[in-house]
Amino acid sequence: MYEEKRETTDIINAREHMTLLLEQMSSRGVKLFVDGRAALPKDAAARAVCEDSPYMADYVLGDAGNIEQIRFDRVRNC
Repeated sequence: MYEEKRETTDIINAREHMTLLLEQMSSRGVKLFVDGRAALPKDAAARAVCEDSPYMADYVLGDAGNIEQIRFDRVRNC
C-alpha cells in the first residue's frame, strides 16, 4: 500500500514539473499539440506523464534550431 501511494505521488510530482516546464516553453512561443490538436500545458502534461503512457514527444525545430513545437502523439502498435 505504501509503495502504491509513493508511485502515485511520484507521478503527480512529475506531472506538475512537466506542466511548469511546458508553461515556460509556451510563454516563449512554443506551440503544444496532443494528437494533432493545440493543447494547454496542463493538458499535454496530463497525457504525457502517467503510468505506462502511450504518448511520445516530438520536438519540431525552426530554421534557427530553436524549438517551435512540441507534439505529443499516441504511439500505436502496428
